[in-house]
Amino acid sequence: MFRRRDGRTRDDEDGLDKEPAVDGAPEVEDETADEPEDAEGLPEPEDMEADLEGQAADYLADNDVWLYGPYAKEVLEVLDRLEEVGPEDAEAIADAWRNASKSDRETARKAVRKLTERDEEISRHVQMAREEIGAWLAVAAEYPEFVKAVPNWARICSQVSDAALDAATGIILEEDLEEPDYQALFLPWTDAIEKLRVENELQEIEGVVEDDDVEEEESDDEDDTDGAGEFGPNSDSVADFLNRLWLLSPEQVSRLVSGWQEAPQEELERAHEALHELVGEDSEERDQVRRAQEKISPWLNGGRLQETSSFMGQTGQGGTRQMAGPALADAVAALVVGDLLAPEDAESLYAPWFNLVGAPPLPEATDEEAAGSDADGSDN
Repeated sequence: MFRRRDGRTRDDEDGLDKEPAVDGAPEVEDETADEPEDAEGLPEPEDMEADLEGQAADYLADNDVWLYGPYAKEVLEVLDRLEEVGPEDAEAIADAWRNASKSDRETARKAVRKLTERDEEISRHVQMAREEIGAWLAVAAEYPEFVKAVPNWARICSQVSDAALDAATGIILEEDLEEPDYQALFLPWTDAIEKLRVENELQEIEGVVEDDDVEEEESDDEDDTDGAGEFGPNSDSVADFLNRLWLLSPEQVSRLVSGWQEAPQEELERAHEALHELVGEDSEERDQVRRAQEKISPWLNGGRLQETSSFMGQTGQGGTRQMAGPALADAVAALVVGDLLAPEDAESLYAPWFNLVGAPPLPEATDEEAAGSDADGSDN
């Protein structure tokens, strides 16, 4: 793997200028004979480290090109910028994408479809970008702080994702698309990003301080005091759980199914009975559990919520995901009302998920709730 910097050794170089030995003349002892064989020619440790770093950089660069094509650097710039998008950026990008010509965009997308159907390599590059953007969408669209801060956040996320995918696709196919098609795909994203950059620079220069974030935090605090959230007091944990679904690998999904199937059935049945009894006595808790379990359906069906799946379509492992449904229904129910169940019942419902992912933590009953549960048990 590692080579000498020069194919010739120092002895080879010196030998080029040496006169042949005269018969009978005493041999001159080689002063370097006692030196280790690798004392000359091999790189110093720091040089080897630099060589390793260079090889790693070359490998990553080659890998990026395999994933995204010859303009991988520019595609990665789009993906990296997407990771930084928050509510304010998202609305500006979505506005630019909505205001662009829809007919021009559809014409460009038809051209893209023809190219990807004809060329397997191009199809792979576009699909890799699609998957990266889809991963961002899956998490960002359900991020609790953004959902609270922006009305129709899921829809805005979808439009931002469309803009990013159009831009990345335009970059990948820059040499194959007609100029109007390339512009229709690329300009909405890049114009919005450039506008945001200029606005940020102006704000820094003028020292403008935005108070919107402070006002939003205050309104969020007021909302928290008025209500417990869509899924009850543990809504943040449920949202965290739902976001993590979209990060599961197919192998993890298979392990989740196996973990649930191999769980002690008697304990699981007892936990189910306790859960049904609890939600049967309180319609509000029953509705909270039902809403949380319904949120799993888009993932089980292999795509995002309808308003966030316009460009993604249906993707793989649908059968395996369906098999994971019971395990996920138990886990999310445990998150919603786990602090109201007996600890062993909540753990039975949640263990297959938690043993695999390790987060979010299972809610624990407060001292007051535990005391109330004990009192109910003593009456029986």
